[in-house]
Amino acid sequence: MVTGSIEMTVFQAIGQFISYAVLAIFAENVVFSRALGVSRLTKLVSDPDVKTWQYCTPVILVQLLSAPAGWAAHNLLFNWIRTWLPAWMPIATLRPVIYLTCAALAMAVVWLLLSVFPAGQRAAFREQLPLATCNCCVLGTLLICANQNYTLLQYIAFGLGSGVGYLVAVLVVDEGRRRLRSKDIPAVFRGLPSYLIYIGILSLAIYGLMGHGVTL
Repeated sequence: MVTGSIEMTVFQAIGQFISYAVLAIFAENVVFSRALGVSRLTKLVSDPDVKTWQYCTPVILVQLLSAPAGWAAHNLLFNWIRTWLPAWMPIATLRPVIYLTCAALAMAVVWLLLSVFPAGQRAAFREQLPLATCNCCVLGTLLICANQNYTLLQYIAFGLGSGVGYLVAVLVVDEGRRRLRSKDIPAVFRGLPSYLIYIGILSLAIYGLMGHGVTL
């Protein structure tokens, strides 16, 4: 009976992890539902010198590793800091700085982990790592998790899903960019305007199918 209960708990944890990761990739995609990282995305898809994997791999790793740090900050560090803050200063004023610190710590770990990659790929990933860490999708993901009071497992799943979701958004917009080269599109809308309209239509489609407040 105890073994069956443990197995059920493990399966429930795996199911919850997968469900929150999928939620972050599609229904709560950081680009299409929150408009986080759009400015960097539009530059990325039109920059021939930077490959998608060179930028998105660091984003995924930073998102994944900053998630447990963000959970620890929200559930442990903030409670300790509140005892030292003056009454007129809410803890929310320090959240962006602390979450940026979590992202910076994750960047340092990712920098070391990239040592296992071949020299050529390692140099390309490390070149994009600072920009990937400073992407507002990283900070935004930690803030979303904190506002939803996610557990540690949910933090990690949502962080991983947000990183993969950013990659999915880049691939979708890049495919749209190729299709938007049609001569039927008026010249005034070509380039950035058509990208933004395309992203907006996709965002409205996701909003219409899923709604904004998705809960599990």
